[in-house]
Amino acid sequence: SAITKLPYLNAVCHETLRIYPPTILGAYRIAQKPVEIMGYQFEPGTFILPCIYLTHRQEDLYPEPNHFRPERFLERQFSAYEFVAFGGGSRRCIGYALSLFEMKLILARILTNVKLALPDNCVAKPVRSTFTVAPSPIYLIPA
Repeated sequence: SAITKLPYLNAVCHETLRIYPPTILGAYRIAQKPVEIMGYQFEPGTFILPCIYLTHRQEDLYPEPNHFRPERFLERQFSAYEFVAFGGGSRRCIGYALSLFEMKLILARILTNVKLALPDNCVAKPVRSTFTVAPSPIYLIPA
């Protein structure tokens, strides 16, 4: 499909998922033995819960993390543990590829059929809604 050959569309989708991940927190794990993570010691039985939202805002991984900059995904290939919108490594969400394909398909369809514009002085701010984050306010107004 032609949609898979659009690198900037792919970058826009990844950057959107970086800023607004499907969930704020990853799946928890329970330490089975003493473990050290980033200089912190965890004893067996400790619940370890990764924060996707904070990982995607690490300045060393994503310079200017609060800016929407899809080009960062064209300039660099992030590892499965740096871009974790759907989890990382072998435990990544089974629906990752389908979700990303649907996202690209819908966005391409919208951009093909609708002219989008931002209202004057509109500032979208992230709002937490249960386990997800979404921009607010958001309006679809026919152009």
